Formats: sequence, C-alpha cells, structure tokens
Amino acid sequence: MRLDPHYPVPWLVMLGYAYHGTGRDEEAIAVLKKCLVRNPDFLPAHIQLTVIYSELGREEEARGEAAEVLRLNPQFSLETARQTSSIKDPVVLERDITALRKAGLK
Repeated sequence: MRLDPHYPVPWLVMLGYAYHGTGRDEEAIAVLKKCLVRNPDFLPAHIQLTVIYSELGREEEARGEAAEVLRLNPQFSLETARQTSSIKDPVVLERDITALRKAGLK
C-alpha cells in the first residue's frame, strides 16, 4: 500500500480486519472510515464497523452502522452472513454474528 497509492478499496477492509483481529480497534476504525471516504457505500466496511462498535459497547455508533448495512442491503440477514463469511474460525464468526445481532441486525 505504501508503494501503490492507488490500491483497491477492499485492501483497507482487509487491513481493518487485521487490526481488529489483533485488538487494535481504534486503528481498525480509522482505516475503515478511510475506506468509506473512498467508497461510502462499501458494505463490508459498514459491516466490520458495526462489529467493532458493538464489541466496544459503542451502541449508538453500532446501530448507525447497522442502519447503513440495511440501507445498502435491505435483505441482509445474519444467517446469510454466517453462510457466506470468509471467517474460518467458528469462535470468531460467532463473536461477529453476536456483535451484529447486538447492534440490531437479524
């Protein structure tokens, strides 16, 4: 990313996942917000922000991001998210699903 300033937007989401996975949530939030500056309607960034805010107990921000998820995909469901997730660790996947549910997604 340092060598190519025109990297694809999904790279920022992957970096956000990595930061979140290593407990660096504030850095993850900053990277995901940067992603949304470049593409405000990028659903994976909104989903990951929902998870992080929910896990941090920042309920208002989590609900705001959950509303964005539903605006972008009114048919969003936790079951579909579970089935299509690239997360292989079942503990991590269930943690994320619980955080999304806590933010109001079904």
